[in-house]
Amino acid sequence: MRERSVAILGKGPSVKRCTKEFIDSFDTVVACGRPVFDGYEEYIGDRVHYDYSNRTSTPYTSQQRDELGIIKHIDTGSGTDIRNNFKFKDLDPSTGILAFHNFVTNPEYSSIALIGFDLLQTNKKMYYFKNEEFDPALDWLWENGTYDQDGKLTIVSGHNTERTYEYLNTMFDLHPEKKFYIISSYPFEKKKNVVVVQ
Repeated sequence: MRERSVAILGKGPSVKRCTKEFIDSFDTVVACGRPVFDGYEEYIGDRVHYDYSNRTSTPYTSQQRDELGIIKHIDTGSGTDIRNNFKFKDLDPSTGILAFHNFVTNPEYSSIALIGFDLLQTNKKMYYFKNEEFDPALDWLWENGTYDQDGKLTIVSGHNTERTYEYLNTMFDLHPEKKFYIISSYPFEKKKNVVVVQ
């Protein structure tokens, strides 16, 4: 069995520390929560194999799906198998964590990059793209004050930053045979199998 690699794209501002060349070095590309590609190709490239997203977000158009080369959409919303089957203490996983869990537990994948996984830190800007490029289906997050006018998260995320970090480190330790690459604004600890890309 040939070992494969996967780049998993989040939406945190640290995405802008990535390059298309880095993304293109991976066999598989996963997009989490419908990241914006138009105008950001130099950071995240222009191809996606798997679109992991909640059913409440605005879908990519058929033209966008064709241009990106999306093979499959995976719904991560409430009541789905992928969400119901995830168990780690009391963590309510984000879409990105659910995508990561699918690949870290898949023996075909020996190399995994997490890009823009900034772990939903309070009082930090949430996304690499402009406010006006934000998914209109989620305007209520601005209207109720969850995000401020600068796009910063004003509350403690339900996806729990510290518990998410604990989960990721547990997976890194449980899979010493895999190599992990991290591009994040969160201070990840370097390990023998974890490369924190600066």
